[in-house]
Amino acid sequence: MSTGTKRTKTGCITCRIRRVKCDEARPNCERCSSTGRTCDGYSTLPFSRRDLQAASKSNSPQQRTPSPFPNGAYNLNPISKLVTDPAFSDVLEKRYFQFFRHRTVISTNSMIDSRFWDRTVPQACHSVPAIKHAILALASWHQLSNSPNDLQHRYYADRQYQLALQEAKFMVSSAKESDVHDVDKLLIACIVFICFEGVRGDYAASALHMDNGRAICKQYAKRLRSSGRRNDLVEIQQALARLDLPAVAFSDVSSPYHYTLEDFLDTDPVLMPWQFQDVAEAKVPLIDLSRMMLVIGHYLDRAYFKGDDAEAARLQAEKDNCAERIELWKKYFDQVAHNANPDSRLLVLNLQQWYHGIQAVSKAESVGPETRWDAVNDHFTAIVEIGEKIIERLLPVEGEISFSYDLGYTISTFLTATRCRDPQIRRRALAILRAIPRQEGVWASLPAAAIAERWMRIEEEGLTDLKKASDVPECKRVQFIETAVYSQETRAKLQFTLSGGTEVRSETIFWKAENRAPMSTMLDVHYTQRYA
Repeated sequence: MSTGTKRTKTGCITCRIRRVKCDEARPNCERCSSTGRTCDGYSTLPFSRRDLQAASKSNSPQQRTPSPFPNGAYNLNPISKLVTDPAFSDVLEKRYFQFFRHRTVISTNSMIDSRFWDRTVPQACHSVPAIKHAILALASWHQLSNSPNDLQHRYYADRQYQLALQEAKFMVSSAKESDVHDVDKLLIACIVFICFEGVRGDYAASALHMDNGRAICKQYAKRLRSSGRRNDLVEIQQALARLDLPAVAFSDVSSPYHYTLEDFLDTDPVLMPWQFQDVAEAKVPLIDLSRMMLVIGHYLDRAYFKGDDAEAARLQAEKDNCAERIELWKKYFDQVAHNANPDSRLLVLNLQQWYHGIQAVSKAESVGPETRWDAVNDHFTAIVEIGEKIIERLLPVEGEISFSYDLGYTISTFLTATRCRDPQIRRRALAILRAIPRQEGVWASLPAAAIAERWMRIEEEGLTDLKKASDVPECKRVQFIETAVYSQETRAKLQFTLSGGTEVRSETIFWKAENRAPMSTMLDVHYTQRYA
């Protein structure tokens, strides 16, 4: 029977959910106040009752939709968050975005405070659909890593990423070359795509997006320079550069690195090691100098193997010049680090570790016996000592898999676990990699630990009473490794070439994604002799 009362959509949110007539008193309706309920206010946005009911239940333990916050964190007042942010079409989008802001960004910025992730990307989400959907995909993939059995997160990530790619096509077709802000949007989207493909293990796709990002920077180089080096643009370009560094250091058969020194110089790197006033600014020249050192080393190796003495001499001179700049950076960095704010301690440790890592690479000659790495044991020792301090600071706040789309400790620690043959130091490096399940760009700590452990076992096979690096003879040392990592299947195909190329081992290793303890690696081992 009709009550004769016309249903309206102008009542307060609480009354609309309860399906009762609202007296529409402002700022809080009397009907809610008189019954002791909290009035959630009024919305001019066209939310359906279903949306509002879903928002009101988002803190309920009986909810059926996957929540990025199983403990209820960051779900406070979900209705008010929903009605005040029209950029998101439903409650689930809003919740994943909150997860990104409060968990993914904080985890990423735990070691390198980045305005790009903290401000630039979240702001772009509100106006650029491609970036919004890509960020939602990143957030849901991060949540999947913490709840691997909840496949709803994966389905949501895949769906959001497909939407992001669709929106990106439209964005590219409608971008105006004369509008530098359109270039900003393209670069931001490109960076987020690089990260998503990297964390889900499609390294070829991640490398393709990286190539696209470099191409955009190169294509619009003059226009970007003429934009007055706006702070937001600088942040975007630096974020892309920081992603490039792990890409240079990562070796996977699906994503070979093909970036020339000329390409690198086209990005306007900061190579003046004295141009910083504090620790936050100090990271920029160190990252660019590290990229330069690794790119030079990559092509110097090629020149040596091709027998191109003239090219090798030119690149060696460039490498020596870069090494001098890195030493100069350290001189100025020590001055600002001494007066750094205590809140910057993790960043200081991170940069110190990167310095020792790049110094180890720099001082070990590009070619020669594997024993050449023994000469940089002091840098390896510093890397593990700093790494242990980093882990000590991260452990109290990292109760789950840690995500970072910026630089961290994994690369330098992996270098130590593989190229340092001192049995104690390399085992300390392995312990650091296993201490926290952590993703840093394309690098993941647990697969890195599994690969490094197998590397160590091969080199130490049959040896007893190991006490120092020189106890591992040259003929037992791994010279090259070729990897194909299948992160979603928690396995990797490896090909180890021992020093001198006399023996090649092809193996498949597996690791447990949730395991933090020392792992026993399951092996499918095949041995082949290359030369008699």
